[in-house]
Amino acid sequence: MNKTVVIVGGSLSGLICGVQLKRLGCKVTILEKDGSAERESAHAGVGFRVNVETFLKQYDVSGVTAAIPSSASQFALFKRPKALVTGSNLRVTSWGHLYRILRANFDGFTSDSCPTPPAQRETDGEGRYLIGSRVTELQYADGIVTVRYTDSETGLESRIDADFVIGADGIHSTVRDLLHLPMKKEYAGYVSWRATVPESLLSKESAEYFSDAVSVNQFRHSYMMCYVIPTDSGSFAPGERLMNIVWYYNVKEDSEEFNRIFTDIHGVRHRNTVPHGLVKSEEWERVRDAFKPRLAAPFVELLYKVKTPYVTKVNDSICTQPTFFEGHGILVGDALTTLRPHTGSAAEQAAFHCLCLGPVWEGKKTLEAWSREVRTYSKRLWLIGRLVGAFGQGTVLELLKALFLYVTFLIRCKVGCSGMK
Repeated sequence: MNKTVVIVGGSLSGLICGVQLKRLGCKVTILEKDGSAERESAHAGVGFRVNVETFLKQYDVSGVTAAIPSSASQFALFKRPKALVTGSNLRVTSWGHLYRILRANFDGFTSDSCPTPPAQRETDGEGRYLIGSRVTELQYADGIVTVRYTDSETGLESRIDADFVIGADGIHSTVRDLLHLPMKKEYAGYVSWRATVPESLLSKESAEYFSDAVSVNQFRHSYMMCYVIPTDSGSFAPGERLMNIVWYYNVKEDSEEFNRIFTDIHGVRHRNTVPHGLVKSEEWERVRDAFKPRLAAPFVELLYKVKTPYVTKVNDSICTQPTFFEGHGILVGDALTTLRPHTGSAAEQAAFHCLCLGPVWEGKKTLEAWSREVRTYSKRLWLIGRLVGAFGQGTVLELLKALFLYVTFLIRCKVGCSGMK
């Protein structure tokens, strides 16, 4: 396959597609608007299952261990630490570590995670990763896509002519906005507080409690999820690893409390995320202290070890048009469907979109068939995310509504109706 492809967005979704296309012999350019030479992970964990595992087995030749297998899920109910324990097939890692593995495969990026990137293979194409590149215009004519972009440092404008363009630029997709593709976006009614804590700071008892399991503490209209991840530099050694924390907290949009939470230490009001290091300590301490009496002991200890959390709005979105430019452009990952993060399916979705493209690139499947497949898959995950969110954060009525919509969707799929309506 000898094609020129531009991918807009250099996060996990863009890199997953980029690595696949490079392995298939394409000339691939990723345009990433972030100007950092080595992107920060924002202290985020990533969970994945069969789709990412399959992708890594097929396309990752770095030889680097990507994730920690989780053998169980354990649920604390209020202060009771082990109300339920179930099996798990989830694998967990840090965003930064997985990003560096993908970069090593895509453009030979050197990092602590992968100090010796894999050598170029004879059948590989070319991978270029351009930072600080903000896409400003997309045009299509006679089978060629023209992508215009601006260098954020110099202000210089450039263009690339390509056979294909992929929008992998997340919930706030520039590609989707420039082309006015149909999209439904909604605030979930809650935010996520996020942080990591060095495993070495925990007591022996708490470290053992959280080890080898995804741990959830459920309390009234809120819950917290914690699990062990490697460092961004790829350390899996016990004691050097990190505890990843995600806490879903209900707050009405644009309320007084919401505005306080999203105003940083410098008085700047943020729209979606207050980054790591900018959250006002009094806001974090207020929320943390109010919930302390409701939490199981290991979670209390963990929360009080958090030094610099960050907070982000939980939104979801869904676009009903994955393809454009007469089949010379597509949306993938969060640019197509942004899921509520409860099920840890964002990377799984991106890998599914990519793996389903394999037969398209080989001429064994039409892009229309791919579109139907990914629309149905992503709509199902979108509904599951809403269902889990309603169970953890919502009222009984909200839970019943989410359950009804999910069951209705499954019935429609069973009888052959379109799922993406």
